[in-house]
Amino acid sequence: MQRATLKRRTTMWPAEILDRIADEQTSRADEATVSIHSSRAEGLSLTASMPLSGNQMPTSAQRFLGSDARVIQHMRSAPAAETAAAANLNIDAEFPGVPLDVKVEITLLRQDDGFTDVQAVIETACSLPLVGRVIESGAHPHVEDMITASLDRLADV
Repeated sequence: MQRATLKRRTTMWPAEILDRIADEQTSRADEATVSIHSSRAEGLSLTASMPLSGNQMPTSAQRFLGSDARVIQHMRSAPAAETAAAANLNIDAEFPGVPLDVKVEITLLRQDDGFTDVQAVIETACSLPLVGRVIESGAHPHVEDMITASLDRLADV
């Protein structure tokens, strides 16, 4: 298993961040299609499907995934009030055709200085014998880059 932790800070409240993640405009920026199953107030639950460009996956994966490669993300959080000081978002991602499990746990914690700390813990794992570590090692930097780009859109500090 490969693991990484990313941190950002933003002036937005945790509820604003969850609302932005569920916003259709945010999804369109990634050319994603989103199905929202429930809102933040009920406990955010959504599924997003996004095309992958060539630079978002290892060259070796491009050969067998082809030009229609996608990432499907299942996101969920507990209900969060508008002024909640903390929230968590869990993402389970899959790349159809790739034996890779990706889990991301994002913690949003409002601080007394008026900022929210955003921490994302990313885990990638492949259970295939013999080649699993190679697949993890090749995919993990690409997964980390995708999460970094998403967090960078949220962080304004």
